[in-house]
Amino acid sequence: MERNSLFVDGNQDKFRVAVAELDGQIVGIAMAGPSNDEDRRGKAELFVLYTYESIQGRGAGAKLLEAVLVPEEPVSLWVADPNPRAQAFYRKMGFIADGSTSTDADDGVIEIRMIRTPQ
Repeated sequence: MERNSLFVDGNQDKFRVAVAELDGQIVGIAMAGPSNDEDRRGKAELFVLYTYESIQGRGAGAKLLEAVLVPEEPVSLWVADPNPRAQAFYRKMGFIADGSTSTDADDGVIEIRMIRTPQ
């Protein structure tokens, strides 16, 4: 299953989605669900975390993460490399790079996988 076809009819109940609003406008979104990585099957993956630049640094990203992830659950994510701001944010949220890399077939972007394990 390709990453861009995860959220389709019949499997929405497997995913957790949250949005951030400011003055009635959506300014951020997050989505997590079961990983399709061979070595992470059955564990959670953060597929989307995005906020408008105008609200970055104000806590919305952390709250969105909290809304879609279970603290006691191991979770992974893929982030573009280089993307120092996003990688720093994820490190602050307890994620560490696990050494896995991937190249997006659609746009050639290199991604690294980051993992957070329960403490």
